[in-house]
Amino acid sequence: MNLINLAQERKKTRTELRKYGFIMFGALAVISLLLFWREKPTWVFTAVPSLLFLLFALVIPGALRPVEKLWMKLAAVLGFIMTNVLLFLVFIFAIIPTGLILRLLGKTPIKKSFARDASSYWLEVDKNGPCSRPEKPY
Repeated sequence: MNLINLAQERKKTRTELRKYGFIMFGALAVISLLLFWREKPTWVFTAVPSLLFLLFALVIPGALRPVEKLWMKLAAVLGFIMTNVLLFLVFIFAIIPTGLILRLLGKTPIKKSFARDASSYWLEVDKNGPCSRPEKPY
């Protein structure tokens, strides 16, 4: 989902807003119960919004529209950030070390060298390979 298109989304229906309210109620209720079970005094700070979500979902789901819109914008921003963070971490911890190890071992998975005497760079494949029988690609 594009961040620019997020503001141009269609309005949510009452059923969708009611569902959002129930989901938020459930999530906050679980967090409240866990905090209460661990005897943390902060359980009230999640229990009150949880009950408010339930009340609005049951009585006036349309009142949840601005909250849901703000939540979705926050989710889009967090999704964009986390996607880039995860891709960066994969690049740093997987791709770069793999490339360095291959270079240290002198391996090149692709042939980048230019051979002036080669008539073609085409590699012959097995005639009975997967290309010869499309119904069994593997």
